[in-house]
Amino acid sequence: MFPSHLIRHPESLFFFWKARVALHTLLEALDVGPGDEVIMPAFTCVVVPNAILYRGASPIYADIDPDTFNISAESVESLITPRTLVILAQNTFGLSPDLDPIMSLAERHGIIVIDDCAHGLGAGYKGQPAGMVAHAAIYSLQWSKPVSTGLGGFAYIRDKDLAQKVSVLMDSMPYPGLAEQAILAAQISVRPLAKYTPIYYGLVAAYRFLTQRLNLRVGSSVHAELSSIDMPPRYALRMAPFQNRLFFHRLRNLEHRLVGRKEAADGYDRYFSRKSIQLPARPGYAEHGMLRYSIRVRDKDAVLRKARKFHIPLGDWFVSPLHPVQDDLSLWRYKKGQCPTAEKACQETINILTDVPLSTRQLDLLFGSD
Repeated sequence: MFPSHLIRHPESLFFFWKARVALHTLLEALDVGPGDEVIMPAFTCVVVPNAILYRGASPIYADIDPDTFNISAESVESLITPRTLVILAQNTFGLSPDLDPIMSLAERHGIIVIDDCAHGLGAGYKGQPAGMVAHAAIYSLQWSKPVSTGLGGFAYIRDKDLAQKVSVLMDSMPYPGLAEQAILAAQISVRPLAKYTPIYYGLVAAYRFLTQRLNLRVGSSVHAELSSIDMPPRYALRMAPFQNRLFFHRLRNLEHRLVGRKEAADGYDRYFSRKSIQLPARPGYAEHGMLRYSIRVRDKDAVLRKARKFHIPLGDWFVSPLHPVQDDLSLWRYKKGQCPTAEKACQETINILTDVPLSTRQLDLLFGSD
């Protein structure tokens, strides 16, 4: 679904170096701080609770629905306390949660809802583009998204008072340095090579080594974000001007990209309907953006090993409730066993890419021919 509101209401858009910075800035504008609580799903990336913890607030983890991988009003309601200021409602893999009941619940308690559309650009909810129902929404423009600026993200804010507060905060935020911009531009230029499957895993490994091990700061996540709850230096940056131009240029092709992803998903539906594998949920209230085609398998590790062996691009989202950290999550105030449905999903879920569809032969190598 093409989000035409992004073109019609530029005054409601705020662009950042990464989507997590958009979230952090929204929390700052809402004066979320020590003693406050933010309810969020326990099936996400660790950078999400980081943005909350950097504000001194507490992430409160809600379990997910086993079919949609999203939170619901029911999973959130029992977690609300007088300290709850925000509910973070995540679009998982391109599928919106059922927002109307969550919004009604939030209204009764005077809580702000932020629609985490990091996976949701181009998806829809009840006939509207994803991100239009909540008080504000954040979107990611990173590598696998249907519109990508390499790194990057933005906030869409319906509430005018909140938008004004974010605008004031952004006035003091710097742009990335020239070296950072040059490194990102170089990464964008070589990104098309990732579609060449024989070197896909090599490129991914090299990228993670540079950004997470050598701490090259121009990456999806730097090492400090995976090992600490202290805000890294140069975290709160605006989007570089060249990224902003690239976003609006690539936005023109969003509809075409979405059609391609949905056609890929239709092909996967036909393939997996012949096997005893449950297809991704498509509830009537939402239009699935199919950022990833996610299914459950009996032996996740075995399927991922096959993918590497045969050089088939395949996603492992999420390996833990706070991807990609797999060890002790207590640093992020998550206790093992507190969200059992999410933990089970982490053990079983793999994601098939939709931007470069897998062939029937590749699927047979992973899942066995009929």
